Amino acid sequence: MKAGILAIGTELLMGQTVNTNAAYLSRELTSLGIGSYYHFTIGDNPDRIKKAILELLDTCDVIITTGGLGPTLDDISKEVIADALNLKMVLDERSLSIIKERFIMFNRTMPESNVRQAYFPEGAIILDNAKGTAPACIVEISESDQCIIVLPGPPREMAHIYDTYIKNYLTQKNATKMHSVYLSVYDYGESAVEEKLIDLIEGQTNPTVATYAGDGKVLLRVTASGDDAQKNIDDVNGFVDIIKNRIGNYIVSEKGEDIDRVIISLLKEKRQKIAFVESCTGGKLVSSLIKHSGASDVVDSGIVTYSNEAKMRDVNVSHDTLQTFGAVSHQTCYEMVKGLITKTGVDIGISITGVAGPNGGTTEKPVGLVYIGIAVGGDIYTFENKFSGDREMIQNRTVYKALKLLYDYLSKM
Repeated sequence: MKAGILAIGTELLMGQTVNTNAAYLSRELTSLGIGSYYHFTIGDNPDRIKKAILELLDTCDVIITTGGLGPTLDDISKEVIADALNLKMVLDERSLSIIKERFIMFNRTMPESNVRQAYFPEGAIILDNAKGTAPACIVEISESDQCIIVLPGPPREMAHIYDTYIKNYLTQKNATKMHSVYLSVYDYGESAVEEKLIDLIEGQTNPTVATYAGDGKVLLRVTASGDDAQKNIDDVNGFVDIIKNRIGNYIVSEKGEDIDRVIISLLKEKRQKIAFVESCTGGKLVSSLIKHSGASDVVDSGIVTYSNEAKMRDVNVSHDTLQTFGAVSHQTCYEMVKGLITKTGVDIGISITGVAGPNGGTTEKPVGLVYIGIAVGGDIYTFENKFSGDREMIQNRTVYKALKLLYDYLSKM
């Protein structure tokens, strides 16, 4: 089945409201084996809304609209849909009664304009809205087996009605099943991933594979569709095995999870306590972990030693080391993490020192030169890295590199 999502509301086009509904609905439809072929956003203009509906009807089995179900004159979704399908608008007395009761419940007088919310295209399946005053509906087109699903705009109301009614309705309507696995790839760029998998990408039929890049990771989606749910699972698993044979060292999750969440789980599983000492990243590394609930079980502390004085005072880096090798060096990175372990007594320590820029770089130590140290199991390792980009990009790339190094050690423990 093919679906089109039509978000209605001038406030969306003006940037006053972010259209989170389309992303939510696309994810839900994908899980049901229904492909989202179009996302349209239209202002509160009847002619443009009607044109979009007719265009979607030419290619889609399911059209889902969001917004335009309120009581004001610019809330015209149902009226335009009725016009596009040559249907009358009829009053549903039950819906009107529910709307009136809602106002009585809140000790308010119902404006006459709210009566508009109880009118629907003739023959529509009416869906109660327990989270608001605007009922939703489904308009079935019997001659083509298409349908238009009309949902309210507020995300809380939209999601409630989808979960309560629409998911089951579409499950029964769609015979095709779909199964997807999402692989989180770190420390390997999108172009490098594509190069390793180019034959799979170019020759794909079913299953399919797609790559998405962002926030330090490449997300690989492997999807199979068909009437046989178990075959879909088997086909995806076989495809995933091929991918893991090629780039398995860079895959940290088969559930699409971010690496920081994976590391929290691994630290809990291994019963390891960790601490951090950071210079050029200024606490970003420890922040990436403590944003997750339950991090206090495994994260001991994070120390920012931005100045040389702080490095000497807080983690016992020697003055001679700083004078001889500088703050950005293997030696200083080593002493930072060694001092951290001595100070905290944790199982694992990580240190970071580098030049994030845009100033401070030299020919010998350019902007983007970063050292990462890891102390684990009584051993200490330091790694030299050279990152490109602006200050924020270098900091973020340093954090993801440190997380990937940490993941590699944890996964082997």
